[in-house]
Parts: sequence; structure tokens; C-alpha cells
Amino acid sequence: MRREFSIVRVKSEVTKWEFPLSWDDVEVSPFAGPFNQLDQLRLDVAVGCFPFARRTRDGRRAWRVSAQGSGVVEVWITSDGSLFIEGETTLNLVYALFSHLSETQRSLVLEDRITGVVHNEASLLKLMRREEASMVPFDLPEVAA
Repeated sequence: MRREFSIVRVKSEVTKWEFPLSWDDVEVSPFAGPFNQLDQLRLDVAVGCFPFARRTRDGRRAWRVSAQGSGVVEVWITSDGSLFIEGETTLNLVYALFSHLSETQRSLVLEDRITGVVHNEASLLKLMRREEASMVPFDLPEVAA
């Protein structure tokens, strides 16, 4: 399945909000601004340390992550401080990458650019578990996050 995500930095109080949510439902701007150059460098290094990440060498600050059974994504950081993830993948790869990047910077959320839904790490984990459960031919018990 083709997926498109952006990872954005939000104000610290936003991390306490109830997720998932839509930006349309928010009355005040939750954004903490684009990633500065130091944060961009940290995120670039963090993506490069992620398993199966290989530099794309196409002129962008971009990486291709190809994980057996989980698909392929491209991760890139734009010059204006945005971070995008796009590719044919399962949510477990996106979750693992988002969780990895959250260790670099704590006030991150992930926006599904196709549906417009925004997730923190816990809500993305719940979504990933639902997706995985839908792929097995039997019922799985609910697991607390």
C-alpha cells in the first residue's frame, strides 16, 4: 500500500493531547516550527543509523529503507526543515522509524498525508497492531498499549 507521511515538531503541550486527531479539529497552531539545521543534521544521522537505510545519492538529503517483508520507504529532509516518509510499506516499518526518530527529538508527531490523521507514538502503535491483526486469519486478543 502506498503511504505518505510527514513528521513534524510540535509544542511540548501538544504531546499531552489525545491522539489520533486531525489538524482541522485544532483551534490554535500546534506547530513548533520547522527543524533547524542542527535538528535536521541529527535527524539525518538518526535515519542513517536505522537498519537497512541506504543513502539515495540523488541530490537530496534522503535515505531509502528497504526491510524484508515490510516494504520500501524513502525518507528525506527538505532544505526548509520538513521531514517526509513515502513508499510502499506496512505500518510496522513506519512505526519503527518514527519511534527511532522520537529518541532524537521528543516533541514529534506523524501526519498521514493521505488521510490527514495525526498520530503520536502510542496511537500509531495501536493503528499498527490493528493493521497486523487484520492480516491474520484468526482473532487476536486486545493488548494494552
